[in-house]
Amino acid sequence: MKAAGYIARATLRQLLGVRRLILFGTLVLLPTLLLLVQGGDPGPRDLLREYVDVSTGSFFLVALPITALILSASALGSERADHTLSFLVLRPIPRWSIAVAKLGAAFAAALLINGFGALVMSAVYGARASDWAYLGPMLAGTAVATLVYTAIFVPLGYLTERSTLIGLAYVFVWEAGIVSGIEALGVTSPWRVGYAAFVALAPSEINSIVKDFALADLTPDIGSTVIQVAVFMALSIALVTWLLRTKDLA
Repeated sequence: MKAAGYIARATLRQLLGVRRLILFGTLVLLPTLLLLVQGGDPGPRDLLREYVDVSTGSFFLVALPITALILSASALGSERADHTLSFLVLRPIPRWSIAVAKLGAAFAAALLINGFGALVMSAVYGARASDWAYLGPMLAGTAVATLVYTAIFVPLGYLTERSTLIGLAYVFVWEAGIVSGIEALGVTSPWRVGYAAFVALAPSEINSIVKDFALADLTPDIGSTVIQVAVFMALSIALVTWLLRTKDLA
């Protein structure tokens, strides 16, 4: 366990450099800026609609995935590219322990930044609408989406140096395009899984505002979300463990 903790801390330091904090911190704050520049003096219903539109179209669809996929892909990908991963696996540390440490660190780094964006965005809405009921659900939905992206892109970053390009294609072609047209594929869209958790936990009035494409065929249900996340994480840990045991590290 001490070794896994050391690996996780070292990975966090690697992922959260000053430049990345500034870059991704700015990215996740852009939805808040959009929320602030909305004109007029809207009523409570219009404010909620603006919050839903911005959180869907700018935060969950763009800022959150980009941050999560790039940080997650770097958790193992950077070490393999620098040829330092082989030194790590030569130590008497179980491969599954390394996998859990890397996944945990990637999730923590991405959630720190994405959670900050979700917190500020929801705080701005809460202050404008005097309604703080959406803050907790938004943070929970952000955590779920970030965790699923981590489960997908940590192993992908290990497998290919083009993980960022593939990840961007996944987000903007698969999720934004194909899944929007074929709703049965909703469970393959991490941000939709997280958004379904947000809707499930938020006040029921949000149901009449959320756009159909935001949920695809997913039902806002916490029980289903927990199962989906558990499956993604179990498969990811198993895959990374297997790759560390079998794939050439050079």
